[in-house]
Amino acid sequence: MLKTILIAGISGQDGYFLTKKLRVKGYRIIGLSRKKRDPGLADLILKTNYNEKNLVKVLKKFKPFIIFNFAGESNPKTSWNNPLKKQDSITRINLNFINAIIKTDKKIKYFHASTSEIFGSSKKKITEKSSFLPNNPYGCFKLSAHLTLNVFRKKYDLFLVNGILFNHESAKKSQKFLSSTIITRAREIKKGLKNKLILQTPNPVRDFAHAEDTVDAIYKIMKLNKPHDFIISGGNIYSVRNLAEKIFERFNISKKKIFFRGNTQKFDIKIGNTSKLKRLTKWKPKYIKDKFIDKLVNEK
Repeated sequence: MLKTILIAGISGQDGYFLTKKLRVKGYRIIGLSRKKRDPGLADLILKTNYNEKNLVKVLKKFKPFIIFNFAGESNPKTSWNNPLKKQDSITRINLNFINAIIKTDKKIKYFHASTSEIFGSSKKKITEKSSFLPNNPYGCFKLSAHLTLNVFRKKYDLFLVNGILFNHESAKKSQKFLSSTIITRAREIKKGLKNKLILQTPNPVRDFAHAEDTVDAIYKIMKLNKPHDFIISGGNIYSVRNLAEKIFERFNISKKKIFFRGNTQKFDIKIGNTSKLKRLTKWKPKYIKDKFIDKLVNEK
């Protein structure tokens, strides 16, 4: 009998790439989503509101040995809009999964998609032990879920993991996010549909990965014998300006077509230290530097 893996938030970028990877390895894949969608690569996709009672039924019926939770709010900017609803989608779903595991099978492995937004800016590379200092509702809610997981992991001796995801990109990423915004506008400029790109500010510096590399790291983490929290970042360090210029260069578009609404010099840097991840899992990203940019620009 095929081993079953449950993926919450399967319709998003990470759910797509993880499903694609697991399908090749022969697992039975059950997806969860608030909206019933075409199964695609998954064996079955179930519509759910992620309440605890429903999750208990799902775990009893399908008996997954691993759960990946990518469900809930994923955009720091939009988390300012109706924050109570966004908080519910992050903290409640995470706790409901943990309680469902306790009530059904404590041997189930559980991955929670945490985020670099739980940390503040830092001139040093961020590690799993860096100080928490979120500056938006999304980061606050994710930190609550992150800490809740740690408390339950310790009390019940469960295999619960926080994967602290830094920016990870692909053609599957929503148009609300930076790389997709830049690439979409570059293509529109090449077609003569638009004549410029306008972004908010040039200065924030982030640590980017391709989503395929991020998902590969997540998979390796869940094959470990003991649960740990991990920084997951790709090592592609760009400011907003640098990333936009690199992408425009690939499209042979002048960087003079890139404009910014503001030019704040506020310190805003988040770079990850993946030494723990690489040491324990032997993970190594495939898409770095020029390969990362080329992958983003050329994929459909």
